[in-house]
Amino acid sequence: MKIQTNTAANYALSYTRTNSQATERSIQKLSSGFRINRAGDDAAGLAIANKLRADGKSLSQAQKNAAQGSAMLQVMDGAAQTISTILDRMKELATQANSDNVGDQRDKLNTEFSSLKTEIQRIADTTKYQGKSLINGDFGNTVSSASTLLTTAAANVTKINLNGAKAATYTLADTAGSIQASATINGSVVTQTVTGAASNTTMNFDELGFSIQIGGAYSSGNTDGTIIVSQGASGGSFMVSSSGSYGANDRIDVTNVNLTTGSSGLNITGDITSLANAATMLGTLDTAINTLNTALGNIGAAQSRMDVAGANVATMYQNTIAAESTVRDADMAYEMTQFSKNNILQQAAQSMLSQANQGTQGILQLLRG
Repeated sequence: MKIQTNTAANYALSYTRTNSQATERSIQKLSSGFRINRAGDDAAGLAIANKLRADGKSLSQAQKNAAQGSAMLQVMDGAAQTISTILDRMKELATQANSDNVGDQRDKLNTEFSSLKTEIQRIADTTKYQGKSLINGDFGNTVSSASTLLTTAAANVTKINLNGAKAATYTLADTAGSIQASATINGSVVTQTVTGAASNTTMNFDELGFSIQIGGAYSSGNTDGTIIVSQGASGGSFMVSSSGSYGANDRIDVTNVNLTTGSSGLNITGDITSLANAATMLGTLDTAINTLNTALGNIGAAQSRMDVAGANVATMYQNTIAAESTVRDADMAYEMTQFSKNNILQQAAQSMLSQANQGTQGILQLLRG
């Protein structure tokens, strides 16, 4: 019999520690609901789960992008349908004016005709989503690198935000804290002056459709003579998936739509003040209606594709988070079974440690003699 080394107690102590650690891990898994709470639990599984979680977050946002893209297209569709109704009435008026039974009433018909034409232009200019013009040909416009306002160090301009700015070159004139922007749009010079230029401020040219963020020190004249170039684009792009083809297959492009009355849009020019003019206008309106129908076709095709993409990405998201769950989440029934087992083993080891420590008590009897 030995007193220096209690081998039985050491065995019991070792198992007590092991069972205690196993019990603590079971409690951790049951408390968190996760099978993997640290890399040591399953390093490979954690890497897989983290990748699936990141993909799930991206797919969730892509699903929202598809829904918002569909909502934007619905706004475009509604405005285009209204313009279609207006064109129907304009053709009706032109047909009426193309008949001599109206006598000298063509001027009255032309008054309504001109008003409807003005309304088409107004609808095209004011149909926006999140500040972006949708059907006036400017959807998707971007700030060109040729904009010297961004490259002039003294200007301290950190960002130019486009909110419906037409494709044009805007020249700035900066004096006494007032900045005037001017550009030639559709053959006419348009200007807007904004006062209150200062360090770390935003100058909002809402009438022209852009704003300027001055991010540092400003002195009067710093932006004088610089330009902002808003360059045209073919439309917009929406990310509706997350396969890794982020610049191509993961995006849906929406074709630019121009339903203005100018030559780049519906190209409605002239009047119906005479028989000949009315006849010419009917041909013009036929072409405009065809242009509008083409735009509606593009909008409808994009809507259909966006809806399908939204449904697909929703399914992908569900399957991705389900896959993550199989790797990361704890099987609560199994973990409870493990906890019960480890808890019993811990108590048994503690009991045996007590028994092993009492086993050496017999040596005292020998020492008493």
